[in-house]
Amino acid sequence: MRAVVAAVSALLATALAGCGVLPAEQAGQAPPERAGESASAVPSGTLPSGTVPSVSTPAPADHTAEGMVGFHGAEPFRIDIRSVERHPRLTVLRMEIMTTAGRGTKGDFGYGSVPSDFARFRLLDPVGRKLYNTLREKDHDGPAFGTRHVLATAGFPEDFVPGVRYPVEVYFPPLPGTVTAVSVVPDMPIGPMTGIPVTGGGAEPVARERSSPDTPTAGQVFQWPVVPPSGEVWSWVADLTELVETPQKTTTQEGPRETVGLRTDVLFAFDEAALSPKAAAVLDEAAAETRLRADPAKPPITITGHTDSKGDDLYNMELSLKRAQAVKDYLAARLGAGYRYRPEGKGETAPIAGNEKPGGGDNPAGRARNRRVEVSYTIRQQGPNVTATAPPAGAVRGSALAPAPFRTDPGPAAAHFDWAPRGGERDLGVDVLPLYRDGAYLVASFDVTNLRREGFTAALPQPFGTWRHEFTQAANLSAFTLLDPVTEARYHPVKVHTSFLENAVPALDPGEVGRAYVYFPAPPDDRTSITLEVAGGSAYPGIPITR
Repeated sequence: MRAVVAAVSALLATALAGCGVLPAEQAGQAPPERAGESASAVPSGTLPSGTVPSVSTPAPADHTAEGMVGFHGAEPFRIDIRSVERHPRLTVLRMEIMTTAGRGTKGDFGYGSVPSDFARFRLLDPVGRKLYNTLREKDHDGPAFGTRHVLATAGFPEDFVPGVRYPVEVYFPPLPGTVTAVSVVPDMPIGPMTGIPVTGGGAEPVARERSSPDTPTAGQVFQWPVVPPSGEVWSWVADLTELVETPQKTTTQEGPRETVGLRTDVLFAFDEAALSPKAAAVLDEAAAETRLRADPAKPPITITGHTDSKGDDLYNMELSLKRAQAVKDYLAARLGAGYRYRPEGKGETAPIAGNEKPGGGDNPAGRARNRRVEVSYTIRQQGPNVTATAPPAGAVRGSALAPAPFRTDPGPAAAHFDWAPRGGERDLGVDVLPLYRDGAYLVASFDVTNLRREGFTAALPQPFGTWRHEFTQAANLSAFTLLDPVTEARYHPVKVHTSFLENAVPALDPGEVGRAYVYFPAPPDDRTSITLEVAGGSAYPGIPITR
């Protein structure tokens, strides 16, 4: 059956690639260059080259994880993280990988229909809120530099032989000197490997030839070719985008900027620019959170008014500016002269929801979301070595704690439900594992089991890609949100440009288990549990949150 799945997968991937459409599990591929995020080249010229004639047996790893790898027929693998090394021009992730299956397996560590690289590994700085993608040849579609498991006489991927250990290295953009630990977050059905220390020094990457003899046997350590970066190198470090919603406001963070969107229906009477009596409580809370999080050394605090599409364009523009000015005056009175402000109005020109329904007709709920005043600022530098100030009442975001310690098991299941993605017989069993904090985020993990007696579960479309919000419509795990019952805040999966900080559910044979995970913004530091909401109306309260 695996052969059938692999054949169907290859045909599907080829057909989709020809149409310019990526399968759902390829959503983690980094996008091409865009404004504010340059695809920069590592300095040209080949790094020192050489050949390693033999590979010694490495010592046992301190950071070992096991899980299913592959999407159209996942197979069990063991991954030993040896080191993450900081170098002047790049970062090196060194691993040792082996299959734990009883037969040769291709693995699926790269993108495309016949991947032979290890591009699906990613590095996360959970304190600095940055995602590091593999260095690749020429552009984001090129193969990743580093180890490539290719046949000696062809460009096709070579099987992992059972019992053989394969040293693997993958290259990333250079890490800042302040980063002391990262999480390895594979774009594969295996959980994150958190708390990997970053070391300095070590040997610069060099070209390596394939081991001899050509065919490895169980018990050996086998070296595949290693290609260091040279020539035109595609490099991308992504800012992460977070969205938290409450009945009164939304909080969005992208990189160093945070935007708090206040619903104007709470602040103003209809068609008015004077603050209503009930606005004081909302704005006092906004002022307290701004004082806690905004950096006065990086002005300005921007206050932007928005309206829905009802009414004349010029009138809406003027109304939105007047409302922004009213909010600015209130905040300035509370925050004092240590901040600079810039009020502006955009009228109806920047909606975040449809003013009309997709089939036509008025959309009152969408128009209500568009009526807002946004307060945007650069976040004060936070980190695990900075003493966290107690958040004000109503705060919805926690501080940036230290990276999570390494773990492979979040703990016993805190909840369980069955899922029937096609609306018929139950197909999947889902164990909801305890959540844990990793820097500025929460990691949610799910063990997904194929409950069918025969037949595999298809990886396309993703079974939990039942999106509930415009923000997460491209997410593989958009069916899941988190709810803090204290503040009524809803936390959506963390976004990376057009993809998300998550993995995907693979095709599973009956009885097989795959580990799915997704990162969320972290709630206030004192929260020890939270509610998991699942598309369709189910909710599972009291899911534990650990450090």
